Amino acid sequence: MRSLMSRCLTLLFALCVAGLPAGTASAATVRVLQVEGIIGPASADFIVGGLTPAEGLAAVVIALDTPGGLDTSMRQIVKAILASKVPVITYVHPE
Repeated sequence: MRSLMSRCLTLLFALCVAGLPAGTASAATVRVLQVEGIIGPASADFIVGGLTPAEGLAAVVIALDTPGGLDTSMRQIVKAILASKVPVITYVHPE
C-alpha cells in the first residue's frame, strides 16, 4: 500500500511540474502533509499551518488516512484549502 501511495504522489508531482512554464519547472516544490488518525483540532492546526506559508510552492498534497473526525476541524481545514494561493491535492487512502 505504501508503494502505491508513493507512486501516486510521484505522479501528482510530475503532473504539477509538467503544468508549469519551462522557466519555473526546475524550482518547483511540492509539500506533502501526511495525516493519520481522527481529524481533530491538532490535525486541523497541522494542515492549516502547512498551507499558510505555501506561497512559492507548485502544490500542496494532503495525504489522509482517517476514519473521520470533528465537523469544526473539517470546516477549518476546508476554509484553509479554499483560501490557499497554491493548488491543493487531497489523497484519501484508508488502511
